[in-house]
Amino acid sequence: MKIGICEDSIEEQTQYLNCFQKLGYSDIAVFNSGEELLEKMPSLDLLFLDIEMDKISGIQIKNIFEEKKKNTYIVFYTKHTEVMQEGFGANVLGFIYKPITLHEIKLYIDKTSIKLEQNYPVYINNNTYVSSDDILYIEADHNYTVLYMADNYKNLVRKSIDNWLTELAPCGFIRIHRSYIVNMYNINHIDTSSIILVNGRRLNISRKMLSTTKEAFENFQLKLFNKSLLY
Repeated sequence: MKIGICEDSIEEQTQYLNCFQKLGYSDIAVFNSGEELLEKMPSLDLLFLDIEMDKISGIQIKNIFEEKKKNTYIVFYTKHTEVMQEGFGANVLGFIYKPITLHEIKLYIDKTSIKLEQNYPVYINNNTYVSSDDILYIEADHNYTVLYMADNYKNLVRKSIDNWLTELAPCGFIRIHRSYIVNMYNINHIDTSSIILVNGRRLNISRKMLSTTKEAFENFQLKLFNKSLLY
């Protein structure tokens, strides 16, 4: 995960970095001002952003990122609750009130991990991508694969199902058959020998993979339950 801090106080930067170090994160991008951040415009997964800085405010930066860096999630850092109303946005996860705590930092890192896992960009070609969350399942078709989407659209891609599994396993995809990998976020339930997707489509599980598929889905549901306690 690529994490950044935009904070004009050296003391508070140090508090952040100490928290990240305790959580096992060492490669943190630090920006001393809004001007420096906007000049570099880095690609970040998560940005901890001081809402009140000189010259360019955190609110202004948030508005720019919503246009130019839509994949960056933002957590605001503030002393004053009255500025919260201006801080809400599509990619704003929440607010931390000074002084920061290790628990709050970990909470927002975990929330970002969940969102990144569900919204991983899957490239259909060099110029087009879809969100992993919108893929129901992928089917092998000779030298191609077919991506079945939640909106009933299909994408034909020249890529092996093995390569898709390597790429998408961290996003909750599992192989249930020689010809199918399935997005566990979009499984409704599993019966004796097949899975039923959220759109009602039924896919058979191969005998060899039946036990491992059921076990993997049970573990996945448990993980979702544990992560739901974050919200």
